[in-house]
Amino acid sequence: MQAILFVTRECNLACGYCYVEKQAQSIMSEATARQAVDRLLAFEDPQHTLSFFGGEPLLQYDLIKNTVAYAEEQAKKRDKGIRFKIATNGVLADREVVDFLAQHDFTVELSLDGTPEAHNANRPMTHGGDSYAATIRNLPYLKKTIKTLVGVGVLTPASVPLAAKGARHVMDELGLRSYTMAVDYTGDWTIDDLPVLKAQYEEMADWYLERSRRGKTFFFSTFDGHIGAHVRGGFEPGMFCDVGRSLYAVGEDGTIFPCVRFAGKPRRAKGHTMGSVEKGVNEKRRQKVIDRNLKPRSTCSGCALEGRCFTYCPCLNWDMTGKYHCIPPMLCEHERILVPIVDKVAEILYKERNAVFMKKHYKKKS
Repeated sequence: MQAILFVTRECNLACGYCYVEKQAQSIMSEATARQAVDRLLAFEDPQHTLSFFGGEPLLQYDLIKNTVAYAEEQAKKRDKGIRFKIATNGVLADREVVDFLAQHDFTVELSLDGTPEAHNANRPMTHGGDSYAATIRNLPYLKKTIKTLVGVGVLTPASVPLAAKGARHVMDELGLRSYTMAVDYTGDWTIDDLPVLKAQYEEMADWYLERSRRGKTFFFSTFDGHIGAHVRGGFEPGMFCDVGRSLYAVGEDGTIFPCVRFAGKPRRAKGHTMGSVEKGVNEKRRQKVIDRNLKPRSTCSGCALEGRCFTYCPCLNWDMTGKYHCIPPMLCEHERILVPIVDKVAEILYKERNAVFMKKHYKKKS
């Protein structure tokens, strides 16, 4: 089971696509964090994951340190394994912080929106300044020290003309080996943006082929996620985002939500809560969340891409349509553009039996 702790709503950036509602007194207490750990370890699974989210979670670095120490102590007492993750903009990831994250084997998801121009446009500092430079300052030591470092970028209508350049910049120039570029589906996309998006994905396809042929080991989730899903036989409800059943989020006040997008909008998500860390998980409500997520996506019935595309995130669907299983139109348009391009790339590399490609997607797991 994975619990994602929403340790604060405060942030040192003011990203235009942020879905987190800002509120006063939005910091998780140490007592609530400990209760969250206890609730997580109460699940029967032998291995758990504790994730830290925000806002910018490193604004609460002391809370994170104390919570990790408590979680490791309690997991050891219960003879259970526990892993840690954090989603951060990296601005506060100095050597002390990075050494701590490495010591406890954190998976670090670093927000990085491609080129300096795209990053600064999407992710301005709250009081002005170059957020790209503030993030990149700490990147060399992060790469050197953190075993699992994943870059996460967001495409907006304003930044999409720089998308392919951004992917090359992050992976070829900055040297990240794992990167994804997610789409801000809540943005003001128009029909005029779609040809631009398609052209950028076609440019990315040429780069993906080139990088694979150079023998460069990498994972570009925007393409590899779709390829991997196809190799495994496609997506099913609950496979991509298993809310309630294998993950949940804890708001800063201890309320348990299906995921962070719900926790980011607690007033709107009142009808979807699953209890609290103080009183415990409401199993009836939790099962209701699970059942909603596992409901077939009826709007996808008969579509040639059914099971191939990322329509299975109930959190995004709920945020945009009010229903777990109802797909926002922009997501459909995006997948219709992307999937055929990805399939063409995969077909070429499969026919070539490209070593990098085959190792990623067809190597038998021991």
